[in-house]
Amino acid sequence: MAKKKTAAQEPPAKKRVKKQPGTQAYEKRLLQMREDIIHLVRENQDNETENEVGDEADAATKSSERELLFELSDNERQSLDAVEAALRKINTGVYGLCESCRTKIAVARLKAIPHARYCINCQSRFDSPRS
Repeated sequence: MAKKKTAAQEPPAKKRVKKQPGTQAYEKRLLQMREDIIHLVRENQDNETENEVGDEADAATKSSERELLFELSDNERQSLDAVEAALRKINTGVYGLCESCRTKIAVARLKAIPHARYCINCQSRFDSPRS
């Protein structure tokens, strides 16, 4: 005689969220941006490891280059985080909403910056110096 599974024993059903309609072009562009960033980071890492031999002047130059790479990789990391966040928003149905005022971000802004978090009004408020 087979035992019946109770609700507590069954694995929870995964909620399938329908992707936000009208975001396919943005998703495609964001996915391409993500691939470009990852490719650039890998390329920089490969270049860094292959240029390890040289004299003191080379070492000083490489040290400067490493500092620049760390800064670049920090910017790339921030860009990658922004792109990933935008992709998650598409999957959860909140893409294109300003994180501050919850209004729709203008289509022109999303076309220019598909990973924009804020509408232009909120972004300009955050960017302007406070007195």
